[in-house]
Amino acid sequence: MVPVKATIDARLVARVRSKILKEFETMRQTLDTEDIGIEITLALSDEEIEKLVMMALREAQRPISWREFKQIFAGIVGEDRLRRILANLKARDIIVELTRTRYSLPEYVPVSEISKVKNPRVLSKVLRRTTIQ
Repeated sequence: MVPVKATIDARLVARVRSKILKEFETMRQTLDTEDIGIEITLALSDEEIEKLVMMALREAQRPISWREFKQIFAGIVGEDRLRRILANLKARDIIVELTRTRYSLPEYVPVSEISKVKNPRVLSKVLRRTTIQ
């Protein structure tokens, strides 16, 4: 079986990245260094990055692939930290991981992909949504 390579939706990445960068600019803190002429920016906390990840998933309104996440968050957070944040959100059943390393909020999992959910505990949230509609 040949693995399916995920395609990147460039318009989605650009739209979501634009929104994330605007929020990042409001969140980031710089130290006052006028006397030495160097700007020092403090790293975001895990909670702030989680907020940005959730914002990206809400803005996309569909599953986002790992490759798309890497492009959206390039220059904002490193890949290892982003992967850890996604794993933490998944472990807490806040987000859904689908096959082919795609992530989504439970309400944006397409009905046709419910069988592809990798963290089944969150599946009840997905199924509750589909039975209500």
